[in-house]
Amino acid sequence: MQSPTDPRRARSRGKLLDAAVDLLLSGGAAAVTVDAVTRVSGVARTTLYRNFPSTDSLIAAAFRRLLPAPEPPPSDAPVRDQLLQLCTSMTRLIQDAPLQQSMWGWLAMGRGAGNDDEVGELRRGIVDSYAAPLHAVLSAAESAGTLIPGDRDLAVAQLAGPVVLARMIGLRPFSATDIEMLVDDFLRSRLAGEAARHRTVADS
Repeated sequence: MQSPTDPRRARSRGKLLDAAVDLLLSGGAAAVTVDAVTRVSGVARTTLYRNFPSTDSLIAAAFRRLLPAPEPPPSDAPVRDQLLQLCTSMTRLIQDAPLQQSMWGWLAMGRGAGNDDEVGELRRGIVDSYAAPLHAVLSAAESAGTLIPGDRDLAVAQLAGPVVLARMIGLRPFSATDIEMLVDDFLRSRLAGEAARHRTVADS
């Protein structure tokens, strides 16, 4: 029996993932079936199930391979600059990543997942790659007294949600001006004290 670290198992898993990614890019999540993946990869069905207990877990693993991470902003920059850089990076990745709308739709449906399977790993990967950097910027700004403390998950939805929704339903890509509007609209309600007064003067 092959162990999880057996090189033959690693090669088989790699072939299965390569096939799943190709099918995902060419036909969306619906194209990633057991028959299609085993045919394209040349790996037996029994080997597929040893590596991936369900089609969902295989699709999730393929998503993870395609999931890029945004570039973190410099921590010493003003909070607006940090948010602009981070949101610009996330927007570019979301809009340019070769993910069809059906993939985003599959992800957004919140299909059942445990904490120890590929779907759970995918969700944690998204949190780590997208939500965590925003949380870090917001947390530092709140600790410094620049931002009024608030619900950070809601803040992530306010800053990243519109871009994801636009990608899912086929709206026009967000421009640099659009991203500035998102960030500035968010900051108007969250800037604290002196920072808010300075921002108001700058906008007038």
